[in-house]
Amino acid sequence: MVSASGSDLNTRLSEMGLMSPIDPTAYSRWTPAPRLDSIHGKVGGFLGNRKANASLLLRGVKELMHKDFELRDGIEVDKYVYSRPAADDIVDDLVAKCDFVVTCIAD
Repeated sequence: MVSASGSDLNTRLSEMGLMSPIDPTAYSRWTPAPRLDSIHGKVGGFLGNRKANASLLLRGVKELMHKDFELRDGIEVDKYVYSRPAADDIVDDLVAKCDFVVTCIAD
C-alpha cells in the first residue's frame, strides 16, 4: 500500500465527508523517539487510559513483555482523562524513567 501525503490524505478524507483523526496540535507538539535496537532488559512505561479493558490489555502486554524481553522494570501509570492526551507531568515522568512506552485504547 502506498501512503498518500498529508494534503492528499486530507483531500481524500474531505471528499468522503470524513475528518482526519489526527489532532494537529498534538501532532506538531511531539515527535517519535528514535527506534531502540532492542527492548531486552529495558525499562518500559505502560500508559493506561482508566478504562477497565484497557487496563486488562495493558497489564497482559506488560506481563508478556516482562517474560519475553526480561524487562528491568515496568512502570504503570494512567492518564487523567481517557479522551485527552496525557498531562505534561505524566509524559515528562515517563520520558525521564523509561526507555520506551506502550499505550493502548480499549473499551
